[in-house]
Amino acid sequence: MFFSVFKLIMIKIITRVPLLGSYMKLRARQIDIVDTIEQCEQIAVKFEKSTTYLPILGLDCEWVTQNGIRHPVALLQISDNNGMCSLIRLSKFKTIPSSLSDILSNSNIIKVGVAIMDDAHLLMSDYNINVSGCIDLRYLAQECCVEERSLAALAYKLLGCTLDKDWQVRASDWEAEELNDRQTEYAALDAYVAVKIFEQLRNKKISWWNWLFLSDKQKWDMVTNIYSNYKDLPYQNVRSNGNTKFKPKSNVRSYSTSTIKSTKVYDNCLMENVDGTVMSTCSHKKVDWYISQGLAKLVNDDPKTIRLNFPADLKNRKDDFSVLPRENICTVCGRSEHFRKKSIIPKEFVRHMPTEYKSHIPHDTLLLCYWCHIKSNAFDFIIRKKIFNICQIEEQNPNENQKIPAYVKIMRSKSLAKTLLKSRHSLPDKIANELRLEIAETYNMKPNRVFDTFLETLLTIKSIKYENDCQHNSAAEKVVKHFLERDAISELKAIWRQHFLDTMKPKHLPPLWSVNYDG
Repeated sequence: MFFSVFKLIMIKIITRVPLLGSYMKLRARQIDIVDTIEQCEQIAVKFEKSTTYLPILGLDCEWVTQNGIRHPVALLQISDNNGMCSLIRLSKFKTIPSSLSDILSNSNIIKVGVAIMDDAHLLMSDYNINVSGCIDLRYLAQECCVEERSLAALAYKLLGCTLDKDWQVRASDWEAEELNDRQTEYAALDAYVAVKIFEQLRNKKISWWNWLFLSDKQKWDMVTNIYSNYKDLPYQNVRSNGNTKFKPKSNVRSYSTSTIKSTKVYDNCLMENVDGTVMSTCSHKKVDWYISQGLAKLVNDDPKTIRLNFPADLKNRKDDFSVLPRENICTVCGRSEHFRKKSIIPKEFVRHMPTEYKSHIPHDTLLLCYWCHIKSNAFDFIIRKKIFNICQIEEQNPNENQKIPAYVKIMRSKSLAKTLLKSRHSLPDKIANELRLEIAETYNMKPNRVFDTFLETLLTIKSIKYENDCQHNSAAEKVVKHFLERDAISELKAIWRQHFLDTMKPKHLPPLWSVNYDG
């Protein structure tokens, strides 16, 4: 009993004396630089053992950005609660063994960090590495009424340690043959500090009584249950500026927030033909539009049903798939929020198909959560390559920039001008000079002539809708033509559907959904 009370007092003292907490918690740690698959497998065994007792890992990523273009993630940093930090150099072996992949994909093992969903997204898109069980520390800070949001600010507030956030380290060469000591220290601390911040935020949620009588594992389990609602949830923060509330850009890097629906997508209203035959389900918005235009009348409130005032042609419909209600859950995992519609057969192929084959769009548009959508898109690259090989067609690299070089430089100069004007007082002189030099080279002028007035002029440049995927779409058109010539469009559609089943293993497919659907 005496020992428990003494331990409690020491923990509370350390929590309130940040510098002492930093010294005790961050002084001793092990840093492993992982350059090979064999080393990675050994690390996986260690993490599997350490997470058995406390299922918590800190996670972070580093990459190189060159001329405004991001390279694939070069370094994956993982740390457990005991300070065992592993710096996995993905740039050297491009993947990780299944043993470590299983740990990262295990949602019961919590991974913590700031903007951790961004890192998880990049690992999936760059290397098809699935990271589940992620919790953004900023949500926990909000729960505990801590105002700080960045990792460095949280570390100073809760641990009393100052992280090295010098831009020269942050923007250094993470793909270098050997990492220097400063890079190693920086990378390891980012992952380790994340776990320790989680621990401090946990302390604020646990009462004195529980501190006395619960084991460490019980404390972790209790808090992780509290925070389970934040698992794999992209961070969105609404801040206030005076009397004006505004929402910053989402952390979801590849999608605009307008395409991600928070909860309900399908209203499951019904549309009837003039004779009372149910034609399809539809949204409240469509119901209101038909009524406002005098094209239909409301005949039922639950479910909301309209009947057309004119006869509609149903000769192409062969079954009732389009009239069945759709659940507002992820087709793959069953999540009930953060949705995005997934086109099982990519639109670039569908647009080149004959009209009669485009009537199956509702069947081949499924609802996925944000995370499953990213995962499915990553898997699609596999089947795309296979289909193009079948047709013996060389696909234009979809990631290869096809814009006119001059246009690219002009639009980049606009972006650089915005950066210089917005961050003129906080940008290091060296970086500012490099940005001005790049703008000067674009317009064949001297760097000392790049005044703020000129930068403001660059901001007025309007972008154009540039068809940068014309060759890419041309390849898709050739694929469709290949299958049309063999009267095998249904085979092409079946390939895509079967691929979705094999890779995603959906648990909540709509009734009547089928690989060979031809309704």
